Parts: sequence; C-alpha cells; structure tokens
Amino acid sequence: MAEVLFFSYTGNSKRIADAIAERFNLKVREIVPKLSLPYPAWLLLSFIPNLGVPVKEVEVRSDRVVLCFPKWTFNCPPVTSLIKSGTLRGRRVFLITTYGGWRGEQYLRGYAKMLERRGAKVEGMRLVKRSEVEDVLSDGGFFDDLEKFLGQRVK
Repeated sequence: MAEVLFFSYTGNSKRIADAIAERFNLKVREIVPKLSLPYPAWLLLSFIPNLGVPVKEVEVRSDRVVLCFPKWTFNCPPVTSLIKSGTLRGRRVFLITTYGGWRGEQYLRGYAKMLERRGAKVEGMRLVKRSEVEDVLSDGGFFDDLEKFLGQRVK
C-alpha cells in the first residue's frame, strides 16, 4: 500500500496531494510545523539550505510514499525536517514539487539526494508550475507515472 504526505502553505501542493489520494484511494497526511509563522518568516528561513524546523510527528505506515511540497528559495524547512528525522528511511518515494520560479529541477534533485542519503529510494519526480496546477490535474497523463509507481490503475 501507499500514502501521500504533503506540506503546503498556499494550497497548491495540498490540491495535488488530495487529487492523488482521491484518484488512487490513498491515505493523505499533512506535514505540520510546530511553529506558526507568517509567510515572510518562512521565506527568510527558506534561504538557509538544509535548515529544518520542528514538525509534528507523522506516522508513515506504507512502504511507498508520494511526497508533495512547494519549492521555496533554497529549502522547504518542514520537509527538510521530516526527511532528516529518518521517517522515510527504507521507503520508496515519488517526489512532486510545486514551484513558481526558477531552478525547480535542481531543487528537486537536491531533495532526491537528501532522501537517498537518509536511506529512502526515490523512484520518480515531477515538477508542477503553480500556474499550471489545475491544468495538470485535469490531464490524465499526470497520473501515468504515479500509476506505475503505485502499481495501481487509475480509478
């Protein structure tokens, strides 16, 4: 079985996580920071590579995880914290990152390396421009790689 984990500040990554969970009938869990900060503070923290912030414990029961999160400047501290915690060690992971600007591929590859250094196996990655979230979700092709990763047919 598989599950979907997500962190979302503006709602784009949550929309994608929810659509995947609904399409494949998967459990979806949110990565919740213990800190409640305004956006400018999160933006500032995102300039510090590899910085994590405390997050509430996320129980992962499946061997396959779809991880959805936004690209912030150089780092997404709640996701970095989850990865550093070892929660995803030994699991197969498919990464999906929403982004609006530049260097999305480099950012995604950096997270894939971070996961693999901590014992996860990254089996797929996908970038989604925030301006294209709705179009991507209405395109059945978006789910093809996930279908292979999950070993399930789309509903």
